[in-house]
Amino acid sequence: MIPGGSGDVGPGGHHGSDMGAVFRRPKLEGAGRSFEPDFMWITRSSGLVTPILIEIEKPSKRWFKQNGRPTSEFTEARDQLNDWRSWFAREGNQALFRDKFLFLGDRYLDRPLEPQYVLVYGRESEFKVGGGHGNPNALRYKRDQQRGSNETFMTFDALRPRYDHSRSMTLTMTSQGPELFAFSPIYGTSAFVGAGALLLGDPDPALARSTMMSEARRTYLSKRWRYWQDHTRKSTDPNERYVRSIGVE
Repeated sequence: MIPGGSGDVGPGGHHGSDMGAVFRRPKLEGAGRSFEPDFMWITRSSGLVTPILIEIEKPSKRWFKQNGRPTSEFTEARDQLNDWRSWFAREGNQALFRDKFLFLGDRYLDRPLEPQYVLVYGRESEFKVGGGHGNPNALRYKRDQQRGSNETFMTFDALRPRYDHSRSMTLTMTSQGPELFAFSPIYGTSAFVGAGALLLGDPDPALARSTMMSEARRTYLSKRWRYWQDHTRKSTDPNERYVRSIGVE
């Protein structure tokens, strides 16, 4: 349900992220202050690398006061997007970002980074009749006019399960590199997970944390994950590509 993983936010991104990975609480460290968004995808297209940084606030928070002024909660939440934008603008930070988070080896140096910033906040009902404002449509317009060209505002009501994220996984970036945290409930392996599976190692702790997944499915995915690890490890050509008629397992 986390937005941004398949080109649905910002330009490009339709190639998705490496391994379908979304990072939880990624640390932006380098020149200037450090920051920690709630989640981050890094999607690609043929011409761009698009980090999607996401802040999720409580659905109970209000966008505006009754007098039509922004609430302090909204102002503070929105300012976090400004913090992230300033981090990417500092000299050297984009190179550090590529080295840290583009973890499968290709830093895509021929493609510019074009970060996007997403705020998930409040409820849609605030902008309807009975939501506490005399002219909710005017406040919706005012909110949208505050959104920058590389920003997306959405309420919790806009979140939906997305089948195109079905092969996603959640990673935690540590000082030693990426670690598996959990898999999508309908995750499936394929021939293309091999290099990433070798890097990410043992899937079992992450499978144990994965919700809405049967024990039989966890066991099966663990076996297939290890199969593709071994297959890649034994391959004489690490650049070999495979096409299998069954697709996702």
